[in-house]
Amino acid sequence: MNRSSRVAVAAGIVAFALSFAPAQAQYANEFSPAKRLAAGTTSQPIGGKGIVIVQVQVNPDGSHKAIKVIKSTNPADNAAAMELAQTATYRPAHRGPKAVVSFYDYTLKFTAKGVAAATSDSGALGQVRAMIRSGNYPMAKTKATAYVLSNPGDPQGRILLGLADYYAGDNPGSASAFAAVASIDKKYQIVAAQAFASAAVGLAATNPNLALSYATKAYAMDKGTNSLFALGVAQLNVPGKIADAVVSLKNARDQAFALKTTDLKSKINLDSALLSAYQKSGDTANAQIVATEIKALDPTSTIPGRVLGSAFLEQARAQRTAKNYDAAAALYDKAAAAGDPDVAVTADAEAAFTLQSEAKPDYAKVKAYADKAIAIKPDDALANYAEAVAYTGMYYSGGKKDADKASANSYAQKAIQYARAAGNEALALAVESFVKTNLK
Repeated sequence: MNRSSRVAVAAGIVAFALSFAPAQAQYANEFSPAKRLAAGTTSQPIGGKGIVIVQVQVNPDGSHKAIKVIKSTNPADNAAAMELAQTATYRPAHRGPKAVVSFYDYTLKFTAKGVAAATSDSGALGQVRAMIRSGNYPMAKTKATAYVLSNPGDPQGRILLGLADYYAGDNPGSASAFAAVASIDKKYQIVAAQAFASAAVGLAATNPNLALSYATKAYAMDKGTNSLFALGVAQLNVPGKIADAVVSLKNARDQAFALKTTDLKSKINLDSALLSAYQKSGDTANAQIVATEIKALDPTSTIPGRVLGSAFLEQARAQRTAKNYDAAAALYDKAAAAGDPDVAVTADAEAAFTLQSEAKPDYAKVKAYADKAIAIKPDDALANYAEAVAYTGMYYSGGKKDADKASANSYAQKAIQYARAAGNEALALAVESFVKTNLK
């Protein structure tokens, strides 16, 4: 290679740049159902063996009222069941951090001996249920996993594993367990929908097809904002589904904005995803409307700049791959000007590498872009690497001045240090290779 024209930069260096797809929304208004904390008592006579299900309204402050008997195999037990339900204690349901009114179906089992107790199970599944009720989710998961391995054809084991995983915070595990069940009992569908939707959002970028499958299952069980949002995020990452994503995310946004209880963060997150969908669909007019709305909600937000800038980054990279370097540089300029500093530092650094790829690089321009990146974020690894490349090019094309070589080495070592500090070992190794090839 003729070092008077180009220095040897690792191929595909843009692969080491940070990815700036818009942050997916925190799961908006996640629902946690009411839970019975302690069993009640009764002074009513027991009518004999039977199972009674009582509907209990649980209020946000923890107060409650036994509303009615939903189902009974022995009406003689109904009065006792109502009193047991009324004298029990409950934890209210929550929508996100906010306690909300909900209904709890309290199932009571009466024995032939006249002893009343909350429904309980014997055997492994009963133990799992007891662990879930008591909040011992890790042990419930361990026990349920063992049961599923021994009884792979029993859907109840997988349902309980899904519940244990969900309450333990393992949404992907919960979704996987629920997905293996052909038909989920209606009383578990709210939890299953939440698990599917949360897992879909988390997997959208890395496994979009699985994310779409989960989101579709969530929406089939719950047509609420969370499922719509998850569906839209999943669709946004599947080729050919952008138009569907716009519809889903707009419906989720409109549904949430119509509720007085939707918090500011959720509104911004929903708008962010919708903005990304409009941008990907090429609808710049609606993208600008949503970007303006985000700024009205939070004047300090950099989300619009990040979304719009990320779109320009993608276009610039495509032009770079096609070796249309001037067009790529112009798009990198637009990305940097969009308003998000993280996008800007990446755009300027990548622009420097792009201009270095030309047959006869102008290293003054390469350095100008690297300087802008360094000015935005002095401890950015890619920016320091770009600066090292610029000085190396100047060294070979400008008379091999020792000062240029020293500066190149200094910035390269900083790039290695910052890359390793950020956990980007691939970039650190790429810079080390660059140094060995060009600066020894």
